[in-house]
Amino acid sequence: MGTPFISICIPTYQRTSLLKKLLDSVMEQSFRDFEVLVNDNSPDDSVSKLVSEYAALLPISYQKNEPAVNAAGNCIKVMRRANAPWIKLVHDDDWFAGRDALEKFATAARESGKDFIFSACNKVDLQTNETEEENLSEVHAKMLGNSIHSLFYLNVIGHPSVVMHRNDPSIEYDANLHWVLDIDFYMRYLDKHKGYYYIDERLVNIGKGPTQESFKYYKNPLVEIPEYFTLLCKYPTSLPLENPFVFHLIWNMISRYKIKDTEQIRSLGYQGAMPLVIESIIACQKKIPRIILKQPPWSKKLMLRCYKNLKAQGLKR
Repeated sequence: MGTPFISICIPTYQRTSLLKKLLDSVMEQSFRDFEVLVNDNSPDDSVSKLVSEYAALLPISYQKNEPAVNAAGNCIKVMRRANAPWIKLVHDDDWFAGRDALEKFATAARESGKDFIFSACNKVDLQTNETEEENLSEVHAKMLGNSIHSLFYLNVIGHPSVVMHRNDPSIEYDANLHWVLDIDFYMRYLDKHKGYYYIDERLVNIGKGPTQESFKYYKNPLVEIPEYFTLLCKYPTSLPLENPFVFHLIWNMISRYKIKDTEQIRSLGYQGAMPLVIESIIACQKKIPRIILKQPPWSKKLMLRCYKNLKAQGLKR
């Protein structure tokens, strides 16, 4: 058998009922030129036993992480095993939405001329089965088209399971990140591989539930503050004044967590370089009543005023 066209890479941990749903959806795919790679962080053999049931049904390969690694490390390990020119990472609580989903990703890979492809999706509550449709709007497409750094402000691409990209071993997830590891990867990948192709069809179901690791990080200042600031340090210090979306992200975090000085940022776990723009935003917000900052339209208007003033001053770190 020759090299497959797509490597379906699945990082997993103990959730065998969800993994079975995913593997069953892979079984149904009309497109068959793929391999399935499973990397397992489980402390027991439950995943291994489940995968063995599919050994005669799918071109599937299992590997246990010993020792176990964090979620980002699990993604790194399984993606390193990919033999195909295209990687389709799918987390174990997500699954394909129809039997032609992988066919449509493969067609886009062959015909779009782009190395980075993503689709619309359904967000499915794993407890109630309530479904929310998620598409790339015209506004969000314009944001992404104008600058990949708009992802700092809003991840308009979405969950990694909606993405398929050309295999490039030089670009990996950052194992030191948890909350922002996907947008970090997207921005670094799209910085090297220019442009993207969007499939305006809901090809993937994204499972949502309280067992997800991301629930530990959402609106948690001990995670968001150090991770976003660490991510900012990967880029020129001028970026917040070159991109209003990056500036808006910082503005929102300072407001949301009521940051009064840089020492408070240090106390939340960030120990890296502190761009001068942070102190300027803090100083600007101190002049604004809290009740005004809590109103999104007013906060955005004042943010833009602060941004334009600082940019006009040519503030530098």
